[in-house]
Amino acid sequence: MRDGLLPSAMLCVAVALALGFVPTRIWGGAVAALLFGCAAALLPPITPDHADVIFLGCWVSTVVLAACVHLPHGMNRATAVVLGLNAGVWACLVARVGGGAANLLVALPLVLLCVPARWLVLSGRGIVLKVAASWLLAIGVMEMVLMLTPTPGYKPDHME
Repeated sequence: MRDGLLPSAMLCVAVALALGFVPTRIWGGAVAALLFGCAAALLPPITPDHADVIFLGCWVSTVVLAACVHLPHGMNRATAVVLGLNAGVWACLVARVGGGAANLLVALPLVLLCVPARWLVLSGRGIVLKVAASWLLAIGVMEMVLMLTPTPGYKPDHME
């Protein structure tokens, strides 16, 4: 998963799932922070040498956001804004290093999944979101472990 589209899309889906468990009045600040984070992450120069750190940051953020659906009372406003800002920065950086910022045109609208997510929570079907978030959490942890573990075939070695 070293392209920019899928990791940034998964991060935006994790934001949407986490927002499904908070009141709708909190959404505006979190989404605005997400967009501000994306805009800010367009400014600094990045090189392919930064790719490992950027992908690691993206996966850590995905795991944290996916875990937020398991909080007993959801996130408060400040947490939602901070995590939205964080997600925006990492989603943009991953999109930039993995193929171009145009990947954000596909990933960012996925945050709108918070609308059906909230409906599922209010109708008593929030367990569906928790299962989906658990899959995102598992994928994020697996990607982090693969990045940190020297696995033959994933990185060039002395034989190539």
